[in-house]
Amino acid sequence: MKQFLVIFSAAFFLLSCQNQSRSAWQTLTFIQDKSLLTHINLGDSAHGHGDGMAFEAVLRDTAGTVVGEVLGWMVTVDIADGDSANTVHMTDRIGTMVIKFGDENKIVVPGGSTYNKGEQVMKLGIPQKNAVVGGTGKYKGVRGEVTTTRNEDGTYTHVFDIKMED
Repeated sequence: MKQFLVIFSAAFFLLSCQNQSRSAWQTLTFIQDKSLLTHINLGDSAHGHGDGMAFEAVLRDTAGTVVGEVLGWMVTVDIADGDSANTVHMTDRIGTMVIKFGDENKIVVPGGSTYNKGEQVMKLGIPQKNAVVGGTGKYKGVRGEVTTTRNEDGTYTHVFDIKMED
C-alpha cells in the first residue's frame, strides 16, 4: 500500500508539472474611422441578393493613434422574416474583415451582420459579434470573437476578446 501511495504521489506531481497554457485571453479595443464603401450592384436597380460591398477604413487605438487599417468584403443575401401576413424584410450580409497592423500582422474575421431592409450600415449602438478565426505574424493562431458597434459619429468600435494558440 505504501508503494502505491508513493507511485500515485509521484505520478500526480509529474502531471501537475506539465506545461500550462502560455496564453491567456486578452481584450483589445480599436476604433475604426468612417468607412469608404463601394457597392457593386449585380442585377436589378436596388441593392439586393448577391450584391457586393467592399469597405476600407483607418484603424486607431483608444488613444487615437493610427495602428492599421480595416479591409472587408460582404455579399448581400435578402431574407424575409415573420409570417406571410406580417413579413419583415431583413438583409443579411456575409463576409470577411481583415485587420491589418502592418509587417504582415493581421487578424481575420469572417461572419455576418443583419440589417433592416434598405439600410447600408449597422444599426447605431447595437453590437454584433463575429468569430476571430486566425491571423498572421504576431497573430498567428489567434482565436476568439470581436464585438463591433457603430458609433454616433459614423466610426465603429471593435472589442476583440482573443487568445493565441499554444
